[in-house]
Amino acid sequence: MRRRNFVKLGLLSTVSTMSWSKDVKPDITLFEKFSKPLAIPPILNPIILKNGTKEYNLNVQEGEVEFLKGAQTKTYGVNTDFLGPTIRVKRNDKIKINVKNSLKEETVLHWHGLKVPGINDGGPNRAIPPNATWSTQYKINQRASLCWYHPHTHKKTDFQVYMGIAGLFLIDDEESLNVSLPKEYGKDDIPLVFQDRRFDKDAQFIHKQSMHDVMMGVTGNIFLINGVIDPYVEVSAKIIRFRLLNGANSRIYSFIFNDDRHFYQVAGDSSFLPKPVKMKRLILSPGERAEILVDFSDLAGKEILFGDGLSNKPLLKIKIKNDKAQKFNLPKELTKITEYKEYKNTKRRDFSLDMRPGWLGINGKRMDINRIDEEVTLGQTEIWRIKNPNNMPHPFHIHGCSFKILSRNSFPSYANEKGLKDTVLVYSNETVELAVQFDYEATKNYPYMYHCHILEHEDAGMMGQFTVKRDFI
Repeated sequence: MRRRNFVKLGLLSTVSTMSWSKDVKPDITLFEKFSKPLAIPPILNPIILKNGTKEYNLNVQEGEVEFLKGAQTKTYGVNTDFLGPTIRVKRNDKIKINVKNSLKEETVLHWHGLKVPGINDGGPNRAIPPNATWSTQYKINQRASLCWYHPHTHKKTDFQVYMGIAGLFLIDDEESLNVSLPKEYGKDDIPLVFQDRRFDKDAQFIHKQSMHDVMMGVTGNIFLINGVIDPYVEVSAKIIRFRLLNGANSRIYSFIFNDDRHFYQVAGDSSFLPKPVKMKRLILSPGERAEILVDFSDLAGKEILFGDGLSNKPLLKIKIKNDKAQKFNLPKELTKITEYKEYKNTKRRDFSLDMRPGWLGINGKRMDINRIDEEVTLGQTEIWRIKNPNNMPHPFHIHGCSFKILSRNSFPSYANEKGLKDTVLVYSNETVELAVQFDYEATKNYPYMYHCHILEHEDAGMMGQFTVKRDFI
């Protein structure tokens, strides 16, 4: 399936066609559509240690949430019942994070998008037993970006994310703090975490049920934004910045507005784009992030729907206040991408995302936590070629880095892929070339991962491990 197949979209309908289980209890119902306000994940305040280090305390815990009227759903969350707080830091900050596991099973938190040594990365080799705490410290040394944290528990990542463990990790730098973009968190700079779920007759989450769920990934027919079904948000009649995370296990979204209005993408996974890119559709696969600017100055006192064109579902109602319209001058330039200018005559690696009935792997091998698949030299730019010979698209994520997309089937990358990324959607029968470099070491005991970010695929074996070490030769 190629990207062009994703743009044949219907008009978003306000008619709800959602259901969950045929024998659902009659006293369990959906809340009235767009009756609940959008929840904004709170920013977690750190403790400032004597040496200036910012210390954050995270508790991975069980909880209950009334997603559906008349029932409590059992969940996992971080410092709360579902999802977790936003960690916000600046470049050059020294941080310490204490992760307490209050679950009855092992877990671990991975800092998706962060450039940190393998020992700090939070991969499946870093399991935290129940009632134990993992403390990790590192320095933030990368561009401003919207990152996130989620479990990376061996063979249980899909389940634990589905239960609700995820949160945002915002990085600011001098460029992002000084650029002319909306910056009031939760007001005109709004985070949106998109997920989907399915429920049984007792309003409990239904995760994997069959080999079909493993091979195709688990998708639900109930959509959540920041943990709320069908929320609304009120904004002023001006330019609004939305920071989007596809936090779903496997669903790919194509975001649109019901009046087909255009918007501007200004950032991707790991950096600003060089300049704003005008568009009407934005495709995000699991693990990908984007920041967009939308002008609502023409809609004072009105409402608009934002949703997924692939499922033709409205997901968020945006109510524009009946206040004075505020005009905004869009920056012509946002950043300069100086990374990976020199990548010719360098080492190349090939990765094939392999599927056959009942089997998933990379380069003909399933994930083995006791095997290192690749050895990479610290600081050396490489070309990674990701080939998808299947009919199903796969989002490919690499730990410990950001990369530059060089080409898709030898054609230039898309306009909104000119920034730095850490996750790329590889369409069917497509080969994507990436320029990548690793700035931190990853040892055999604590290696980095590369994998499909359809979480059921990752846990079933479409993942590999690699070390990063200095070249002493």
